[in-house]
Amino acid sequence: MANNKKARQRQYAATVTVLVIMVAVLSYQHFMFPGANQGQSNQQKQEKVWKQNKKADKNRTNVQTVSSSDQELLNIQWDGTLDGDIVHLNNNKATFSDNELHQNFKGNGSKLNPTDGLALSPLDDLGRSQQGNFVASKKAMDKVTKRPSQIAKNVRPSGWNQGDHFNGTAWVGGYHSNPKVKLGGSEQALWNKSHIVGYQFFGMPTMVTENMTTGTRVENAFPGQLVPEDDIRYALKQHENITIRGQVTPVYNGNELVPRGVHYMAKSVEDNGQTLNLNYWIFNVQPGVTIDYNTGAAKIN
Repeated sequence: MANNKKARQRQYAATVTVLVIMVAVLSYQHFMFPGANQGQSNQQKQEKVWKQNKKADKNRTNVQTVSSSDQELLNIQWDGTLDGDIVHLNNNKATFSDNELHQNFKGNGSKLNPTDGLALSPLDDLGRSQQGNFVASKKAMDKVTKRPSQIAKNVRPSGWNQGDHFNGTAWVGGYHSNPKVKLGGSEQALWNKSHIVGYQFFGMPTMVTENMTTGTRVENAFPGQLVPEDDIRYALKQHENITIRGQVTPVYNGNELVPRGVHYMAKSVEDNGQTLNLNYWIFNVQPGVTIDYNTGAAKIN
């Protein structure tokens, strides 16, 4: 019995020693590499979200064969669902000509061509933002700094304020009305300053009125433009030597100040779309909300 008791004591002591060593090793790793586990976790979460987006996108049934003229896009009917917010056009294949696919967009430091790979359009006569063109790359993404928590107040797209006016260069006056809507199990602001070309591709040069629309939370992120943006970012991280040509066009109905949606195309350049090729119409809508696209006023149903 005494021998058995001593054996159990030795086994217990050995187990405690192993546990102490494991705790010491983990503590050392956390001290020396505090972001290692967090980085791996974030990467896994990003991949999971991307796979979920791709699965949902694959199952979309709203597919149109329109030639993507503005009027044809405006004629597409939203089915009232979240998944119906994104419609595949031209069998989900971009329609860039060869010349368009290989455009470079040399930067010159101006607001519209602030950096290599990004070309924005001036506001139109009504003060509305227009098409954005870009060539995204892993190299450019790696230079992007952390996004500010808020977009500056002077960065204001058409329809963001009620009762304001366009003075020829900027929107001034009026007041902002942004009701809360239920989405994804929480309440969120209906209206977002929605980037035409995503911040994650070029950083601060994208934070200008010319690169913003007044977009619903659904249009901007859930599922919205975040779907193609995640697709592009993921493709570039997996294939660092390719570039991706993108084009995003807000589409307005007549003189309305808020776009009815955005036409989003993207295609990998070096392999002619083998890595990535998409052609989306993304509705600027929100379930349970009636929108006055003339002004940006909204009514919760």
